[in-house]
Amino acid sequence: MFKKRLSVGLILLLLLGLGGCQAEGTEKNAVYSTKQKAANGIEKAAHSTVSIQQAEAVEKAEAAFKQYFNIQSIDKNLIQKAALIEDNGIRWKNPYWKLSWWVAKDSNNPVYSAQIDAQSGEVVQLRYRPHRDHKVITRQDVLSYQKTALAFMDKYDLVKEVPVNLFEASSSYMEGISVEFRYGPDQFIMLYFNEAGAVSGFEFSQQLAYTLQGNDLKIDRPEAIKMAQASIKEYYGAVDTSGLIEQVRLFEGDKGEKNWFVSWKNIAPLEGRFIRYGAQIDALSGKVCAVEESNHSLDKEPIAGLENNEEKLREIAEQFLDQKNLSGYRFDSFVKDTGTLRYMDKAGSPLHVLVDRSEGKVSSLFFFELK
Repeated sequence: MFKKRLSVGLILLLLLGLGGCQAEGTEKNAVYSTKQKAANGIEKAAHSTVSIQQAEAVEKAEAAFKQYFNIQSIDKNLIQKAALIEDNGIRWKNPYWKLSWWVAKDSNNPVYSAQIDAQSGEVVQLRYRPHRDHKVITRQDVLSYQKTALAFMDKYDLVKEVPVNLFEASSSYMEGISVEFRYGPDQFIMLYFNEAGAVSGFEFSQQLAYTLQGNDLKIDRPEAIKMAQASIKEYYGAVDTSGLIEQVRLFEGDKGEKNWFVSWKNIAPLEGRFIRYGAQIDALSGKVCAVEESNHSLDKEPIAGLENNEEKLREIAEQFLDQKNLSGYRFDSFVKDTGTLRYMDKAGSPLHVLVDRSEGKVSSLFFFELK
């Protein structure tokens, strides 16, 4: 269990953060939301800022389900939810309608979900009966899913730009099985699969924030990459990123914080090994918020007796801190929820240290409070 948590590495930062070093902004900019039974009809709310109104977005979603997945109609007894999302180019170029259909208000997952561009009417996301199971995916699994995904994309001409390159393949309890491709300048499409291995949904995204950044960013994209490379070298030495996939994304927090997430990674199931080098950079202040170095076999088990052994974990962490001129931090506590060792300096600034239990070495440094 802990090994899986470690392999996520800096992805933890999308869920955790405080202050300038902040997590990803998701739907904080929802400007409109309704919840109602579809049987009662669609509320016709007008929004002067968008071209596509809610009722039209629902029609487009229903037509798309029919086109791509042969779903002739959506059960009118399902509970429909809708929200207009504006994320300022962090994830998508325009405001979009987020639509979902549920069996009950307290259901864990929707039966159907869709996202429709509120300006152009494009289908941004479409998914039905999501399969939320998790399994260990092998190299052969990835190749099979990739083949199925490419055939689906070709059949419906989903991506017109070439080339299309495999970017990620994953399996999680939250999202089930998915493969993601990158094409063009930081444009992505993710395809989801059901238990039978068939495509059950797709989702487009594109990172536009660094082209729309204005004058508020102290650190631009090229500088963020340089700072990430320098930080990785400072704490982990020279690393070879040739042959790895570069990922650079800018996220906005709930209070306007902006952070660059820069990483170089492999597609782990294809190689039987997880590799990720990365850093988080505060785009407004220029502060290095976190650094990561993970390189281990997927089959390697945690070192015996290290899992929750605070004394041994501290020994590994503090030897690292001494070597990296971070000895000014003093141990504060072992945080079981995050699996990190929490240190504080004289000014009261926190540092969380994550030790890779399978390698017995420090894999991540977080220079902010984890929650």
